[in-house]
Amino acid sequence: MTAAYVPLAVSPKPTGRFHGYIEHASYEELDLSVIGSTPQLIQRTDSLINRTGDEFLLASIPTLGTARLHQDGRAADVGPGGIVFYDSTRPYHWDAHQEFEQVVVQVPLSRLRERYGVENLEIPTATHFSADTAPGIVAQFFRGIAGLQRTDPSAAALLAEPGMDLLAAAVVAASGRTPRDQSADALNRQRVLTYMRANCADPDLGVDRIAEGCRMSRRTLYRVFGEFEGGPGTVLRRMRIERACDLLRNAPQLPLSAVAKASGFLTERSFYRSFRLEMGTTPGAFRALA
Repeated sequence: MTAAYVPLAVSPKPTGRFHGYIEHASYEELDLSVIGSTPQLIQRTDSLINRTGDEFLLASIPTLGTARLHQDGRAADVGPGGIVFYDSTRPYHWDAHQEFEQVVVQVPLSRLRERYGVENLEIPTATHFSADTAPGIVAQFFRGIAGLQRTDPSAAALLAEPGMDLLAAAVVAASGRTPRDQSADALNRQRVLTYMRANCADPDLGVDRIAEGCRMSRRTLYRVFGEFEGGPGTVLRRMRIERACDLLRNAPQLPLSAVAKASGFLTERSFYRSFRLEMGTTPGAFRALA
């Protein structure tokens, strides 16, 4: 754990045989790990802090079990569906009384200061943010990256590129400030993507409904999707095709007309046309090879 993060003191709880694991990946501007274990105590003490000059902000996104984080005189009970921040430059400790797994995002504090102006920002350490908050929406993004690390590392690396912007936006929003334009757009983009994934099976979902559902103008919506060729409409079509591919793989008994409807397409003809455009083949041929 010290090699993956910063110097730490780790003490397994006397509950039987100990086991644990770390899956760690480094991207251009951040590190992302999945760590799990049986009950244990993790401590970052003053003496351990003095061993290194490294300064990091860490974000924990629990995926299994609950644990309590202590820092700066506060304590947060955290479990799946939320996110909590902590700072490696000050003492903290984790107390896990049960089997616990978390996704941990680690970024240099210097980068946050230089690029996002968090020099005098009061980072809300040991404070739990639920899934329906701005930091919680960002947490869903990092959970997705962690899942891809296991199955498709190259895709994880590609999707991790805006991770620094998103984390900075989450920290600024958690502090009650307004994110800078760059990080605000990244946060808005993730909020829109979350909304689109949740509603892409609705055939009436379109640009206007997306903008209304996310409480932004069409102009803002297109701006935050500026880096995506084709804009939000293309992203929505690809989400629907991804959903269709899952159904074609996992529900072979489902008629193609039902797959089209369940994936958010108004007609079977538009489904075929969109599928061939994205996948280079027909839905039937894809199912036969899946």
